[in-house]
Amino acid sequence: MGRRRKFNFNLPPRMYLKHGAYYYVSRENKWIRLSEDKAIAFAKWAEIEGETPRENGSEKPLTGSVGALIEKYMIEIAPRKAKSTYQGNLIEAKNLKDVFGKMLVLEIRPMHVAKYLDIRGIKAPVRANREISLLSHIFSYAMRWGQIDRNPCIGVAKHPEKGRDRYISDQEFEGVKKLASDLIVIVMDFAYITAMRKGDILKLRLDQINDEGIWIKQSKTGTKQLYEWTDGLVNVVSRAKALKRPIQGLYLFCTRQGQPYSDTGIKAMWNRVQIKWAESGGQRFTFHDIRAKSLTDAKRLGLDAQSLAGHANAEMTNHYIKLKEFKRVKSLK
Repeated sequence: MGRRRKFNFNLPPRMYLKHGAYYYVSRENKWIRLSEDKAIAFAKWAEIEGETPRENGSEKPLTGSVGALIEKYMIEIAPRKAKSTYQGNLIEAKNLKDVFGKMLVLEIRPMHVAKYLDIRGIKAPVRANREISLLSHIFSYAMRWGQIDRNPCIGVAKHPEKGRDRYISDQEFEGVKKLASDLIVIVMDFAYITAMRKGDILKLRLDQINDEGIWIKQSKTGTKQLYEWTDGLVNVVSRAKALKRPIQGLYLFCTRQGQPYSDTGIKAMWNRVQIKWAESGGQRFTFHDIRAKSLTDAKRLGLDAQSLAGHANAEMTNHYIKLKEFKRVKSLK
């Protein structure tokens, strides 16, 4: 039996936080670096130990319980998802286990799912919807694994959600750029021209750019795209390459150390610009709203918004931009 911990009580057995990174200590007392990111570290811990990471000393779920099912899903399925999705799933899975963990999988009925939505939805209706969506996906795998023959989440009405309908006008877009640094201005222009997601922009390597254009594989959908050169794309890429970089990194947008910008770092810079914009009387918007503007404008101009978005079908694109469309009308006089 291992020695009792003196710190790191919230980490699973054999995982430790040291100098800003997470390590796994093997039974031979070898320290194996996992990651500075907790979610990634947990996923690697799970690969080594063959189970979902849990707090040191916490109870292992019973065989056949929802808790055991959730842990199986978090080992085999969740780590394959995008980093941000996986991090969200870790929180959602914990909330689900707190309520359903000790119930047997075969005992769960639609009424239990509905009750969860009702109670959880009093304070957090949107989060309740997301958690039940995860539970539904978990049960769909339980059907594949032969544990059940039906999904008790199907047919249970979720809380209504108001779709985001924020559309950034050209005037607003240019107004924010006047308050931003050169880096943020170029990233904004790049996001608008390509409609790429922020994560794909930050990870874009220089070797993905060649004479044909820019090659990417979307991190969220896995869709492969080639952005062919246009005057606007040539211009914004040239401006990006001209940014001061003491160390020549491997990425189009990189820090002074040549590393890609982290999501947290860009968020901080973006938030500062939006605060300035709000103080000047403007209405704040999110970075993701730029993608919505790009696709909405593309459709209005008669371009192929679906291909630009990298969506599998037109329905996905239409759902994405339908609340941001508007009609130009003339007044009576």
